[in-house]
Amino acid sequence: MPVIQTDVQPGIRQFVAAPILRAPTSQHSVVTGCRSRACLTWCGILAVVVTITVGLAPWSTATAAFRDEQKFVWDPEGIEDFSLIECHGQKVSKADLLGKPWIACFIFTRCAGANFCPRVSEQMKLLQRSLKDVDVRLVTITVDPDRDTPEDLLRYSQQFDADPDRWWFLTGDKDTIFHLIRHSFKMIVAEDPQQIPGFEIMHSLEIMHVDDQGVVRGRYNAQDDVAMAKLRRVLRGKSDPADTLLIAQGEENDRRQAALQKQAEQEAAKASDLPAQDAPTAPTEVPDWVLKIPALNASLNGLATVLLIAGFMLIKSGKPDAHKRVMLAAFGTSAVFLTCYLIGHAALFHYTGSGSRKFLGTGWILPTYRVILWSHIVLAVAVGVLAPTVMYRALAGQIDRHKRLARVTYPIWLYVSITGVIIYFILYHWPR
Repeated sequence: MPVIQTDVQPGIRQFVAAPILRAPTSQHSVVTGCRSRACLTWCGILAVVVTITVGLAPWSTATAAFRDEQKFVWDPEGIEDFSLIECHGQKVSKADLLGKPWIACFIFTRCAGANFCPRVSEQMKLLQRSLKDVDVRLVTITVDPDRDTPEDLLRYSQQFDADPDRWWFLTGDKDTIFHLIRHSFKMIVAEDPQQIPGFEIMHSLEIMHVDDQGVVRGRYNAQDDVAMAKLRRVLRGKSDPADTLLIAQGEENDRRQAALQKQAEQEAAKASDLPAQDAPTAPTEVPDWVLKIPALNASLNGLATVLLIAGFMLIKSGKPDAHKRVMLAAFGTSAVFLTCYLIGHAALFHYTGSGSRKFLGTGWILPTYRVILWSHIVLAVAVGVLAPTVMYRALAGQIDRHKRLARVTYPIWLYVSITGVIIYFILYHWPR
């Protein structure tokens, strides 16, 4: 008979991109005082910003989750043989895992969803610690082997204090891995055709239980603490008091939910004669336009940078009228950015309950990112006051006062615009 696990219902992974955490920026009029060498510097900055903006903006697209899981019927003869590479360099096959039970999960190191791959790996870390007296192997298989090299997985394993003697991190040929996950574990894995950075691979969030003969015995949703308690009970052969209480509470919640579901179905049956438009609607997914806002905001920051530099060059070339038009365009670009930022932030919070995205990078890039981010936020607040003021003085004909304030405002404003693009690049495209 095939082995069918019905203990835990799987979750289907749904991807959400969050907008970049960025304070409002604005634009201002140009300063005076520059030499040709400085102009060349601004040209270099312009080239960098344009390259980053044009290269990254098209990457912001939406993704949709799979609607249906596959049936979970596993081969009683066990999983198929495979050959993969562990993060320390040795080859690993099915034979290397026979003789003791093991648990497997599927992640990729670039995953940007805090409740997705990082959650799965954190659960594996907890299992490593709580099962220290149980002879069980932990196996993490990347679903993004084209990017996750053994070196990447080694760094990733160190983030979760993985014991290399018990917890293996595997990569290898993508076709081999996808075939293993789909046909042996009966789990979902696929590349998202829209390739949102940090959400390039769609896959289930299950932790798989495999026995000492290589036969899959169960699947447990890593997002469900009750499911994890049941997995610990299976692997130990008994429950500890904390897991027993957690499982009992979970079963009570299930009974309560079943009763509520039955009541809702009865009420729906009574109200079945209501017009369709009067029936309550299910929550909607995050619309595509919300997911596109981070790259749009980065593009607006890049455009503001280009306009600021162009305005500076025009005033230094003795073209005040052209300078005025360009700086007004820069100011308008900032206004559009601010509007998009606020709308996108509010919309994402409305649909997901969270309006920010956590940076998951490690090493030297993490403190660097924080310095750039906080300096960007603080100075953006200052620009929010300085830019309108310097624009007003120019339009009011207060040229001398305008020039004095512009000398302070311009470099701050330019810094905020450039770092807005840099923050987007680090947050959404920095390799993990």
